[in-house]
Amino acid sequence: MIGSQIKNESAFWWVVETKPQAELTAKNNLENQGFSSYCPLFKRESVRGRQSKVITSPLFPRYVFVKANLVAHKKIHLIRSTIGVSQLLKVGEKPTKVACQIIFELKQIESEKLNETKSHFKQGDHVKIRDGLYKDIEAIYQMDDGINRAVVLLSILNKDTPLYIDKKALNKV
Repeated sequence: MIGSQIKNESAFWWVVETKPQAELTAKNNLENQGFSSYCPLFKRESVRGRQSKVITSPLFPRYVFVKANLVAHKKIHLIRSTIGVSQLLKVGEKPTKVACQIIFELKQIESEKLNETKSHFKQGDHVKIRDGLYKDIEAIYQMDDGINRAVVLLSILNKDTPLYIDKKALNKV
């Protein structure tokens, strides 16, 4: 009975809550112990001060998935004590399940979209220019113009004028 139950369970993944910003640490440590784990990622633009860089972040902060296979059932007690793991999410006494189809679709979307970068600014955001000729003037963000440049609209003499500017010179208002 237990063997057939495990075979049915292997069509699922379990949800593991990690410690803050420890998703990749938990994933790697789970894999080192023989678990199959997955942490969906995406690329986003991060702006701090005058520094703008593209970083890879977890799609679900503080969560990774562990395949509910025979190894996982035998070593379930090790998951919670893994470095980077906070707890195995449960409903009652049973681990929270995610269907294989959902994980498959997440992996598919991730592979298609991983090279796309989510911009720090969105079209229509109000921004303030930090330095240069247009210092302290507010504008409306239009779009990216490459990795480090952007197009903003300045309202000059009641006319919106596009300005191509370095993203490092912009702040959200």
